[in-house]
Amino acid sequence: MFLTSEQQIETGRWAVLATHLNGEVDSGKYDHIDTTVVLKHVNDGDVFEFLATELGKDVEYALAKLTDVHRHKLLHHWRTMAEAYETYQFHVRRSGLALLVAYLLGQIAVHHAQIPK
Repeated sequence: MFLTSEQQIETGRWAVLATHLNGEVDSGKYDHIDTTVVLKHVNDGDVFEFLATELGKDVEYALAKLTDVHRHKLLHHWRTMAEAYETYQFHVRRSGLALLVAYLLGQIAVHHAQIPK
């Protein structure tokens, strides 16, 4: 399966967001954002607003690259992952931002999966 140019752009924007979130995990500034907090905002549907408020300029560029359609689709994917899997299945037990990185990487992997014939 080949990705359309729109799908390639979307996947690239997911990778940019994952990179920015990963950097903030590494910074240690947001260690107070645990998986419980992130899952609450994913379930409440306000995770992007939460990230913008909580992380501000640290993720402003990455969030600005996402259209409303991208955000809607990501939220849908994240809600599905949150309902279907435990956080430890993504090798995340503490950091909410690391969980979002894992969700993004999982979604990128699914997006690029080749179904055998």
